[in-house]
Amino acid sequence: MDKKELINKMKYCTVLYVEDELDVRKHIVEYLNRFFKKIYVSDNCEEALDLYKIYKPNIILLDINLPGMNGIDFASLIRKEDSKTRIIMTTAYTNKEFMVQAVELDLTRYLVKPVTGTDLFSATQKAILELDKNSSLPTLIDLGEGFIYQHTEKNILNKKDNSIILLRKKEIQLLEFFINKKNETITYEVIETQIWPDDIMTEDAIRSQIRNIRNKTYSKILKNISGVGYKLCVRTD
Repeated sequence: MDKKELINKMKYCTVLYVEDELDVRKHIVEYLNRFFKKIYVSDNCEEALDLYKIYKPNIILLDINLPGMNGIDFASLIRKEDSKTRIIMTTAYTNKEFMVQAVELDLTRYLVKPVTGTDLFSATQKAILELDKNSSLPTLIDLGEGFIYQHTEKNILNKKDNSIILLRKKEIQLLEFFINKKNETITYEVIETQIWPDDIMTEDAIRSQIRNIRNKTYSKILKNISGVGYKLCVRTD
C-alpha cells in the first residue's frame, strides 16, 4: 500500500486521544485533525473509556502516565474484549516494566516524548496497515444525500458537516436489514419475524423505528409501500 492510499484510508478512521498535558494535547490534536475523520479527546482514562464505548474508535493514542487510571490499565481493559482497535502508547520516559507490559497488550507502537510529527505519522500509518490486514477498517455504505453508514462503527456519517449520528440497537438492526435488501420491498411480516423474532413488534412500533431513521437522515430514505411495507431507496441525485 503506497503513502497516498494510506493517507486516504486515514480520512475514514477515528482516533481516541488521551493526554492530560494541555499544551501537548492541543499540538497533537491539531496534527491529527489534518489526517483523520474525527478525533475524540480526553484528559483521563475514566472519561476516555466512556468515549470508547460510545464511538468505538479505530485507533487509541494515549499517554501511560495519567491521573487516576494509567494508560496500561486502560489498554488492558480494552484488550479484554477488543483485539482489533489499534493502540499507540506515549510516555515521557522509558521504563522496562512498562515496555514488557506494552508488548503483552499488542500495541502498535510505543513512543517516547516529545513525540515528533514524523514519529506520530509513522505510528498511525502502521496502525492503518494493521487495521487493513485485520479487515477492521470501516465498511462505508452510501445512503444518499451525503449520509454514509459505517458498518464497523455502527453509526452514520453526515458528510455535510462531518458529524456522527448515533443509532440505537433496533435502528441498527433495521437499517442493516434494509441495506442487505436494497430496493426490495420488505413486508411488515418479514420485519417482525426476521429482524426481531424474539420481540413482539406491532406495525406502530415498526413505524416508530422507521421514523427515527428518517429523522436522523432524510425523509425519503425508506419508502412506504402502502399496505405492504417499506423499501430502502438511496437517493444519489
